[in-house]
Amino acid sequence: MDLPGFGLTPPRSDFHLETHRDSIVGYLEALDSPSHTLIGNSTGGLLAEMVAASRPDLVDSLVLVAPATPPRLPDPRLDWRTALRLALQATPVIGEAFGSYYLQRNTPEQLTRKSLEMITHKPGRVPVEVIEACRDMAAIRKELPWARYATARTATSIARHYARLSFFVDMIRSIESRALVVQGVSDHIVSPTAVEWMCSLRPDWDLIQLDDTGHTPQMDAPLRFMESVHPWLADAGSQVAAV
Repeated sequence: MDLPGFGLTPPRSDFHLETHRDSIVGYLEALDSPSHTLIGNSTGGLLAEMVAASRPDLVDSLVLVAPATPPRLPDPRLDWRTALRLALQATPVIGEAFGSYYLQRNTPEQLTRKSLEMITHKPGRVPVEVIEACRDMAAIRKELPWARYATARTATSIARHYARLSFFVDMIRSIESRALVVQGVSDHIVSPTAVEWMCSLRPDWDLIQLDDTGHTPQMDAPLRFMESVHPWLADAGSQVAAV
C-alpha cells in the first residue's frame, strides 16, 4: 500500500506518523484475513511497529527491513553525510524548501539515480525493470503538488518521535507479535548499530544482517533477501501486507 502523500495516494490532513499508522490500520481492517504479517521498510518498518503496538489484534508477525530507529551515539558506523542530510530534511520550513528545490532541479532519471545511490549498496545490481518503474513513478511524482513536502513533513514527525526515546523503548517492548528484522550491513540511512540496539530490547526477535547490501536489501540482493525471509514467512501462516 501507499502511505498518504506517497506513491499515487493523496495526503490526508497531515503527515504525522500517527496519521500514517491509522491509514495502515484502516487498510488492514478492510482485508478479509483477521490477522496479518506486516512487512515494512525504513519508515514503513517504524509504522509497522506502531501498528503492532496499538492494534495487536491485527498483526501476528512483523518483517522489519531496516526499520527507522533512533540513532545511538557515539556510533562509528553512522554515515554522517547522510545523517546531516536527513536532519536538514526533517527541519521545518528548511526541509520543505529543500524538497521542492530538489524536485525542480532534477529530472526523473536524475531523481532515480540519486535515490538508488542512497538506498542501495551497488545500484548497478538493481534490475532494469525496477529502475524503469522508479523512473516512471518519479516522473509522475514531480507533477503532484504534495510531493514537494510529503517527505519533509513525514521526516519532521519521525524526528519528533525519535526525541521521545523512552516512548520508543516502551513501544518496542510492548509489541506482542513475533518479528524478523533484516538489514544490510552497508546501510547508510539506518545504522546497524541502532538496529542492533533495538533488537537488544527484544531478544526474542530474529535479526538477519546481509553483507554487501544497503538500506533496501530487497532491491540490492533480492534473491538473498527472499532466501532469508521466505522460510520465516512460511511459518507465519497469515496474510501478508507491505508498507
